[in-house]
Amino acid sequence: MKVQKLTLVFFKNHSDFKLETQDDVIAIAGLNGVGKTSVLDALHFLCLGKSYFSPTDVQCIQTDEQQAGILATLNDGEEVQLKVKFKRGGRKVLEKNGVPYKKLTEHIGQYLSVVIAPGDIEFVYGSNEKRRSFINQILSQVDKDHLHDLVKYNKLMDHRNKHLKQDYVDAALIQTLDMQIAPLAQQIFEKRRNFLQEFTPTFEQKYHALSGEKENVKLQYTSQLATATYDELVEQNRAKDLAVQRSFSGIHKDELDIEIGDLSLKKYGSQGQIKCGLIALKLAEYDYLREQKGVLPLLLLDDIFEKIDEERAQVLTQLIKKNNFGQIFITDTNANRLSAFCKEIGKPHTTVILQ
Repeated sequence: MKVQKLTLVFFKNHSDFKLETQDDVIAIAGLNGVGKTSVLDALHFLCLGKSYFSPTDVQCIQTDEQQAGILATLNDGEEVQLKVKFKRGGRKVLEKNGVPYKKLTEHIGQYLSVVIAPGDIEFVYGSNEKRRSFINQILSQVDKDHLHDLVKYNKLMDHRNKHLKQDYVDAALIQTLDMQIAPLAQQIFEKRRNFLQEFTPTFEQKYHALSGEKENVKLQYTSQLATATYDELVEQNRAKDLAVQRSFSGIHKDELDIEIGDLSLKKYGSQGQIKCGLIALKLAEYDYLREQKGVLPLLLLDDIFEKIDEERAQVLTQLIKKNNFGQIFITDTNANRLSAFCKEIGKPHTTVILQ
């Protein structure tokens, strides 16, 4: 897949940004705050229907404007026009070749991108939800049934939690909800477990390459459903659910940890180990999506050379050079460093200087 044209209108930093290219690498240089990351975010939005960097859609619209848009021409064997329209007080609209999607889920998995950015540190230090979202996002792009199961599970669990907060809790209603939740929880758990069994060796391989094969690393997945069924769990936690008015059982409690040796990366990892682990995760994500979907996702690299040491930067450059990546968008405050990267990997490139 290759982006040939990109236009941003009142999207974040950009009132009227235009890019046309046929190249494999687009290097975007400029000082902090000029909108380099916004270009990458727009590409992620086109692929997944949501921002990578902003929690709400309205934050993508310039402060003094009522609406914004992203327009792009992509080629994945045939030319495709994608458009995202935002409007304050309204819902976003995503169109393919001028036809709006009825549901965003119809679009997920058609166009792929992988982002590596400084904010990925939240995967380590952030909430369990951040790590679950990493798994959910990958699986949702390759398995529509999993995406639909997640949507249904979250709606049912939201209903369950809201009812638990009522003054009177209807046990029959809770039981009815649990009958619907149980098979979904089991299916989601099994797909997460199977995914991580397949994904972890690739992650370990990437980490070893980036770290110089100095340490053993693994992903540790824990779930309540590994030792009991959903029905058994809700029976065990029924009194606790009623006492604290929220659901203690289910796949929304799953956890994923990175371990170096037998120690938690979050608690004991150095800054170098953490950065290495995060980049390895994203490179493994790229390989997984490429092999499952049979296409080359966009690789979106945001100021990565600012955050890693020279040795790891060289290793990463060589990995990108030697492996099979699609179109790459890379940002940096240092134009000379971007130029050296493009020269080293030896692919046709377009340089954009933002001011």
